[in-house]
Amino acid sequence: MRAYVFITTQGDARPIVEKIRAIKGVKEADAIWGPIDIIALVEADDAKALIDLVPVKIRKIPGVNSTDTRIAL
Repeated sequence: MRAYVFITTQGDARPIVEKIRAIKGVKEADAIWGPIDIIALVEADDAKALIDLVPVKIRKIPGVNSTDTRIAL
């Protein structure tokens, strides 16, 4: 299962993107300009693993305000 995660942050996104890149299951993550601060490509074996990855690991990083996950078809 592959998904794109759009992440908004508080403050400088660059140190947060480094923490996101270190998470197992995150294939790519980049800080971007615009209303979204970071976009990440993640892969998980199933929906349960995806839930463990985004709400449990990514959203818990200090400075992450919100996430919006879009599952690829």
